[in-house]
Amino acid sequence: MNIKQIIDELKKLGMDVKYRKRTDGGYLIQQINNMTFTGSKGNAYARNILGVELSQARIEQTSFNVNKYISHQKKKATLKPELKAKLRKVQREWRKEGVQAKITAKKVKWHIKESGEKSAKDYLEKMSRYGQGYAYMENVEYLAQYTEDIAKGMITNDDLQNELYELASLIRSKAETFKEEWVNKVYRALYQILEHNYNERAVRSSIDIIKHIIS
Repeated sequence: MNIKQIIDELKKLGMDVKYRKRTDGGYLIQQINNMTFTGSKGNAYARNILGVELSQARIEQTSFNVNKYISHQKKKATLKPELKAKLRKVQREWRKEGVQAKITAKKVKWHIKESGEKSAKDYLEKMSRYGQGYAYMENVEYLAQYTEDIAKGMITNDDLQNELYELASLIRSKAETFKEEWVNKVYRALYQILEHNYNERAVRSSIDIIKHIIS
């Protein structure tokens, strides 16, 4: 599903979506309801709303072309022992979990070349979380923001609105251990609120379901 199709689906759900068409023919989502975005953040947020996430293999493939980068280098960089150990640990985690993608030293070196050693460490930490079944931290934040966005529309019952805001805070508080498998389940529960036009019984049911999922 491309971004234009995602935009159309969001509109079908009753969301106000503002976007612009890029010179290359693609689309950048700039606003969803009351939330505004910069760069490609709106696209990523929208993908999460619909549960349309790229597979890790696709992310790894399209993020950068490591082999091309390496072939143009006269001198290959070496990894520090700390990074080598972390890389091996992540590789073991991925093999154990059966992740259908590869993480290599070349990819870590690319991060060092482009953004420095801290970027490489952050990358390995992110891949480690993925291998252990945890959601990316930014995806959890998108989910919390979306919950807050839903809360803004709950204007008929202050108590339920406050509970939705509290739910967003609860999601953020669990960011470190938030399971990847929970993400789409929570989004689906939140969609029910929109589909039932903020019916109070539906809102209460969705809140209870989400608390059960992430408990």
